Amino acid sequence: MSAALRILGAAAYVLGLLAVALLFPERRGLVALGVVAPVVVLLAPRVLSRALARRSVESSPERSFPAHTPPQIKAAVEAMNREAHADVPSVVDYLIHQAVHMQSSDIHLVPYRDFTAVRFRVDGILADMAELAVSLKQPVINRLKVLSQAVTYVHDKPQDGRFDLKVSGRPIDVRIAFMPTLHGERIVMRLLNRAEVELGLTGLGFSEAQYTAFSNLITRPQGMVILTGPAGSGKTTTIYCALRTILDRNRKGSSIYTLEDPIEYDLLNINQTQIEEAQGFTFASGLRTMLRQDPDVIMVGEIRDLDTARIAVQAGMTGHLIITTVHAKRAAGAFMRLIEMGVDRHSVASAVTTVLAQRLVRVLCPRCRRTQVATPGQEARLSQRLTGTFYGPVGCPQCSMKGYLGRRGVFEILEVDEDIRKLVVDKGSPEALHRSAIQQGMTTILESGLGLARRGETSLDEVIRILPPQEELR
Repeated sequence: MSAALRILGAAAYVLGLLAVALLFPERRGLVALGVVAPVVVLLAPRVLSRALARRSVESSPERSFPAHTPPQIKAAVEAMNREAHADVPSVVDYLIHQAVHMQSSDIHLVPYRDFTAVRFRVDGILADMAELAVSLKQPVINRLKVLSQAVTYVHDKPQDGRFDLKVSGRPIDVRIAFMPTLHGERIVMRLLNRAEVELGLTGLGFSEAQYTAFSNLITRPQGMVILTGPAGSGKTTTIYCALRTILDRNRKGSSIYTLEDPIEYDLLNINQTQIEEAQGFTFASGLRTMLRQDPDVIMVGEIRDLDTARIAVQAGMTGHLIITTVHAKRAAGAFMRLIEMGVDRHSVASAVTTVLAQRLVRVLCPRCRRTQVATPGQEARLSQRLTGTFYGPVGCPQCSMKGYLGRRGVFEILEVDEDIRKLVVDKGSPEALHRSAIQQGMTTILESGLGLARRGETSLDEVIRILPPQEELR
């Protein structure tokens, strides 16, 4: 009803201006002012907000903070809460710097009636760090909106933004999302370390054999390379590292394009495009346009629908290298996912050259890990008898008493050969594809994880945590 009233009011206003212009020609200057004034009133707050945002970001000095432990972070924030006139930019910078020092992937600011909870996601686990006072809630939100160039006066609609900063000389990209809730806006900041991408594939955790195989497969001139795994398993970082490897190996002689939703890292010498589905710019329409840009390599952030799948598969068969992601429980399931979308089996078998499934496991703290033997419960979950010595977490000041320090990837690389192609065309099940790949030498996620556990890099509980459901292991 309110929207209809606003439309009727605007129409009446325009008709009134037209009537004045027709009845009183000498008042046309006043009519022109009546047309311009509402536009200025509507646009001025946004223009002013953007100008203040740029000025604030450009003028803010680069700060440096010592690395603190969780108890020290809690004490520092409590001290800031007690200040009569807290330095809000310092509060925001302090939280981001501490999250980076702790190698957090995300910062959550969760509003409640009497405080705002500050939570860091470290090694995939969300933990409470501190509580911001009510008096700091809105100033902190406004500061983050200024940094990310979001609209400061909009509080009842979701908004997205991004900004970058340096922590101890390292460039950090911050992707931020604002979501209205009962007690105010909830904020989630994703911290993206560009240095991880610059290292390339070598820093992800591939074994030597997996690194050699995957780095060779992604430098083929055409085909589809598919990555699969749950949300938060590091697929995007792996893709960016793969693109960096392709660029370096070809000495910047490749034309590389990306279609992303959203763009996470700003990559040098790579053409990146943001999907805007609200404006009708989808993965499918973007891919059609991009194929007319003379690309060598195209990264499609995610295949979600049949149109995108068909165009990507066709491009993979006609001289382009397509790198993309598909949701499946393991490598062999990616074929069935495309077929279920409606892509022809023969096309899938011809286009797909590699499927990489991945997970992230927490790495045991080398200072406090302890030896242990496999328990009957662990053996039952893994469906095999385990002999030898393994390691488990303890906790010490170096790892903030968690027992783990950092994460690394666990991978399963399925290289498509003639046997796999024949199974895809002949309607072979994912289980049959999985068995055939193992016979050809594929190391499964389970085997990769157990290898890490035997070397003391992770625990058996971590291996169990990342595995698909029991029935998917057989």
